Amino acid sequence: MVDYVFGWDATADNIQDWMYEEITRNFVLDEEIREWIYEVNPWAMHAITARLLEAIQRNMWDASEEMLQQIRDIFIEAEGELECRN
Repeated sequence: MVDYVFGWDATADNIQDWMYEEITRNFVLDEEIREWIYEVNPWAMHAITARLLEAIQRNMWDASEEMLQQIRDIFIEAEGELECRN
């Protein structure tokens, strides 16, 4: 889903900041959902956070500094989860 949102934004520039924020709140920052994603597919959390960071880097999303740092922290956490599973 995040890849589709990113793709739409990259090609049609029609995704608003609040949409990225809601995706982040609901899938990345919600601890219960994040733990569930780690359990069923830890690569998905890594991909989601990587794509969100790319949207920020490409100036497609003007995220707050706090949200940016939270995404970075969870991205690093996700990398750690993947390292432990290998």
